[in-house]
Amino acid sequence: MNAAKLLFGAVLGLLLSLSVADARPRGRHVVQEKIGQYYYLRACGGCHGPGKIGGNMATGEEWKALLSEHARELIGLHEGEANVTALIDYLKGPRFEREHERLLRFLQEFANDSESIPTCY
Repeated sequence: MNAAKLLFGAVLGLLLSLSVADARPRGRHVVQEKIGQYYYLRACGGCHGPGKIGGNMATGEEWKALLSEHARELIGLHEGEANVTALIDYLKGPRFEREHERLLRFLQEFANDSESIPTCY
C-alpha cells in the first residue's frame, strides 16, 4: 500500500510539472508583425500612442477600410487637424503603398475585435 501511494504521488507530481511547464501567462500578446509595428510607431505613434492604443481604435474590418483606396478615408479623418501634413504626405506617397500591407496586419493584430492583448510600446 505504501508503494502505491509513493507511485501515485510521483505520477501526480510529474503530471503537475508537465502542465506548469506548458503554462504561459494568459492575456498577453507579443507582437507578430514587428515591421508593421515600426511603420505604425513612425507614422502614427506620435499622436496615437503605442500600438496597443492605436490599433485598438478600430475593428479589423474598419482598419481594412481605412487603409484601402490609398487611405482616402483615413486622410479625410485627419485633414484639417494641426501637425498632420507629414502624415498626409506619407499616406499619399509611394512609401505608404509599399508599407500599407504590413501596417494593416499590425493594426488588425491589435484591433479592438482581435483576441490580442498587446504588450508592445
